[in-house]
Amino acid sequence: SNYGLVERGPVLVREALASSYNIPAVVALDAVGIEPFIRLLNRLGITTLNNLEKIGLSITLGGGDVRLIDLTAAYAALANSGRPVEWSLLLSVKDRAGNTLYEWTPRPPQPYVIDPKVAWLITDILSDNEARMPSFGDHSPLQIDRPAAVKTGTTTDYHDNWTVGYTPQIVVGVWVGNPDNTPMYRVSGVTGAGPIWNDFIRAVLNDQPKVSFERPPGIVQAEVCTASGLLPTASCPRKRLEWFILGTIPTAYDTIWQTFTIDT
Repeated sequence: SNYGLVERGPVLVREALASSYNIPAVVALDAVGIEPFIRLLNRLGITTLNNLEKIGLSITLGGGDVRLIDLTAAYAALANSGRPVEWSLLLSVKDRAGNTLYEWTPRPPQPYVIDPKVAWLITDILSDNEARMPSFGDHSPLQIDRPAAVKTGTTTDYHDNWTVGYTPQIVVGVWVGNPDNTPMYRVSGVTGAGPIWNDFIRAVLNDQPKVSFERPPGIVQAEVCTASGLLPTASCPRKRLEWFILGTIPTAYDTIWQTFTIDT
């Protein structure tokens, strides 16, 4: 509304941009179907989304309850090239003499749930600082001076906000909210959970080398027209290199920018 635009200024613009970015996810889920999507989430370790009668396309926008540990584990699968990661809150138990009474032993590596090439493309999207600028600016808490894939989330009326992200060495998930579920005052994922995520992951990786995400075989680069993502023509004013899985490079040419002859 005009009132909101005047009262809230650039914040409203950023929220509108973020909302428009959700549309492709809704369209993709509509094409895939709810049941296959939930099966995938279960294989990634999210176990709280089992009542299909209560789940619709809004699940892409946060329309479902998940645990922070489960959501972080799902992101860990992306960091692990598409393999699920088993977690444990208890690593070992020792008595006061130092004898080990229990030690957690992770299971052998699990089969791929997500194609490594798809997992890498998602990682590349989530680690693109340039793509985040329209919503979060150039110096947001999502930048940690090393490659990092990260996503924020904010629920309706600011009841909860999240930041979950990873580097090749570690995955970190942060939730911010009130224990009694009362709303916060305009605290979003980037302003609430984001700075905590930033401080923690920087501290943990302080002495670690800066490592890039390893690109799997079968990923190729091609030039596209920025506006459409299709092959550029001579009329396209802005082009960019984009990553594709081998065999999925567009074959059609851009039609947004066209040259016309006008008889004046």
